[in-house]
Amino acid sequence: MGPTQGGARTDAKVGINRANMVAVPMPGWKAVPPKDDHGYLDLMSRAIFSAGLNWQMVEKKWPHFRKAFRDFSPEKVARLSERDIRALLQDPGIVRNEKKIRATVENARTILDLAKEHGSVKGYIAGFGKREGKLLEDLQYEFKHIGPATARVFLWSVGYPLTPTEDEERWMKGHPEHD
Repeated sequence: MGPTQGGARTDAKVGINRANMVAVPMPGWKAVPPKDDHGYLDLMSRAIFSAGLNWQMVEKKWPHFRKAFRDFSPEKVARLSERDIRALLQDPGIVRNEKKIRATVENARTILDLAKEHGSVKGYIAGFGKREGKLLEDLQYEFKHIGPATARVFLWSVGYPLTPTEDEERWMKGHPEHD
């Protein structure tokens, strides 16, 4: 697939401002909700791998991530073997963080489980309605390597209408490109 893999624009950018520990959309960023669970796993993994790193570096490597992680097909990623994981740990085209790689495999399995219960990740998210706090809490419980800021980055990236926190509002007011 091309630049709209899984319904997500390859230039979709969300980052964490480390000074305030707030998740904020990057300038010029518009969320395009994924069309399927491949897209949700892609964006969730991107949020995880970007955490603590320069998002531009991760973005530059993302085409190779897609190849290495089987286009983020939850079925294919969930079946990655220990041998496959060891190979990913040697792959210079991706961020070779073992915890994040293993989290991606586990999260693919979780997505498959949620699909049985809710039909899709989109259905799982929709089931929370406007209960944003409960959704953020549940994402951290259900998925591996997702903390509060990463959960917010993920939800922003899939177009969920988050209410900015006080810190995020304060940060965005100082950055007119976010108005």
